[in-house]
Amino acid sequence: MLLPTRLRETTLGDLLAALHRAYASGVLELVVPGRHHAIHLRRGLVQAVECSERSHRFGDLATDTGLCPRDAVEHASREAFARNTRIGQHLVARGVLSPATRDRVLQAQRARRLDALYGLADADLRFHAARPLPPGSAEQSPMSAGEAFHGRARRRDRVRAPTHPGGDRRRALRVLGLDEATTPTQLRARYRERVTALHPDHAVNLDERERERRVAELRAVIDAYRSLLRQS
Repeated sequence: MLLPTRLRETTLGDLLAALHRAYASGVLELVVPGRHHAIHLRRGLVQAVECSERSHRFGDLATDTGLCPRDAVEHASREAFARNTRIGQHLVARGVLSPATRDRVLQAQRARRLDALYGLADADLRFHAARPLPPGSAEQSPMSAGEAFHGRARRRDRVRAPTHPGGDRRRALRVLGLDEATTPTQLRARYRERVTALHPDHAVNLDERERERRVAELRAVIDAYRSLLRQS
């Protein structure tokens, strides 16, 4: 799957929606100077979120929501550090939290981390094959599409300057090297031809500049084709 390389070129909602439609499993990394974030997906659904922000720690969420006293969290934190385990495990073992309550805190933690990533203006984007999930994440239910990206900002929602529909069609045809006499069959054939020719995975020994040029031109071809489909 071809994804943008910068967050500013799209939105996180668009990325997660595309990965959901592709039923993708892997890790979407968002990298900004000094920070590294990751979203783990399993079959198109968000399973875990790793965020560098320290404001979304389990113990803080448990106390801020009134589910757990601060002294119990501090004690569990010391035990977890000494035994290299998780705070939630100790709070459940000591009877401070039930397993169901611990899971609700973990789900709230994941949602807040994802909210923080939606606030990023830009980041380097990388998508890798699936790797082991963070501790405790495998036991959680994945986030639904509604929780992960429905109602979030999408690229199509951004304010655009009004344009003349006829001008849009002519521009899209020019991108594909076609004219007004083009038939739907010719349009589909030309689109497949350009995608195959431009896809960077179909070429070897490309330097970074040429790869970026191909990716930008490929995106323009895809946008032009989708624009023509909407107008047909």
